[in-house]
Amino acid sequence: MKTRLVSRMMLISMLGTQALMVVIGLGAASVQAAPLAQTTEPDGFITATVKSGESLLTYSQRYGVSGSALMIVNELRDPNLIVPDQVLIIPVVKSFTPSLTTPFFYVAQPGDTLLSIGDKFELPFDVIGNANGLPGLAVVPGETYLIPAGPHVYIVKKGDDLSLVAERYKVSLSFLLKANPSVTNPVQLFVGQRIIIPIIFDARPVPIPSGTAAPASATGTPSPSSATPGVAVTPAAANIPSPTGTFIRVFVQPGESLLTYTLRFGVPAATIMFINPELQSNPDLIFPGDEIIIPIPVSFTPSRSTPFFYTVLPGETALSLADKFEMAAATLTTANPGGTFEAGTTILVPAGPHVVITKPGDTPRAIAETYGVTLDFLFRANPGIVSGNFIAVGQKVFIPVRYHADPVPFNP
Repeated sequence: MKTRLVSRMMLISMLGTQALMVVIGLGAASVQAAPLAQTTEPDGFITATVKSGESLLTYSQRYGVSGSALMIVNELRDPNLIVPDQVLIIPVVKSFTPSLTTPFFYVAQPGDTLLSIGDKFELPFDVIGNANGLPGLAVVPGETYLIPAGPHVYIVKKGDDLSLVAERYKVSLSFLLKANPSVTNPVQLFVGQRIIIPIIFDARPVPIPSGTAAPASATGTPSPSSATPGVAVTPAAANIPSPTGTFIRVFVQPGESLLTYTLRFGVPAATIMFINPELQSNPDLIFPGDEIIIPIPVSFTPSRSTPFFYTVLPGETALSLADKFEMAAATLTTANPGGTFEAGTTILVPAGPHVVITKPGDTPRAIAETYGVTLDFLFRANPGIVSGNFIAVGQKVFIPVRYHADPVPFNP
């Protein structure tokens, strides 16, 4: 095992960071983490047990590892099909040394909260919470928590300019300028300004300089990912594009990548890159505020296989809509970053993945036909189902995202 793993790691080192975005189509949509489940191989690499609703994208973003690297190390032929309880090797050595670019583990101290830990390591508190499956701000002293690879948020202090921040994170000035379009003069920053540092995939560790944590005044301030107003991928009520012949356009939000959109819209990365030529030179470099064209016509017709827009009715909530369209609530909320689900709001219902809760009379064959997939596809995504004719009532059946799929009408 060790020899084979080392040889795969040598290959990963030759792939470089641009390998990330050539991975197309990933399984489950949610990046909302289940409770922490990381251990180490004898080699020292982190391993993770897949939880329901997680995908290869989950681990790529959480650990800052390219999708290609994850596929090579785990000998995955199809990135869509990772399933709950599967153990993945994460090609990152387990470390307790704080880093600005790579993940590490941290033992909570008395008095710590997610807010204080986020301040200490220059991360939004909700990014840490999601990586550890924490529902609130409390942490337990003595417990070990994963500090993910990013994205980081640096709080400007007196005397800072953007070149100093770039040097701190070992990135280029142009990298930070693209990630922070509101910065018009890199030498004129104001105290308390937030500088977003996107995840740097397949990066080398950069130690956190001692005594330079974010100031206490940042404690309790909402992170940019949770404070961003509006629904980025959803047309506003006043200017909804025509449902016919108009492609969906998205504005990149902090922490999103090309993989985010392949999963959310069911479109391979290669297709998105073809439609957006500026991505062809380096698909890793998309930044908050960038506009990306998704080659799918805007539609308000519910579909089980393709994304569509939906106007929320009175009394509906994110939970009830997730049940209505047979997907995890986190899948729906992640697809509408910073948005609300108030009556009259237009939301995006992503391409999947879907989760069917079986009812009396359901069979695997009937579910496969309803979603327009083969029984083999359904069985591969649900190894616990062994018969084509019987399934227990109340069982969860996972239907992965399909790419370049034809619409399958949604008739609940």
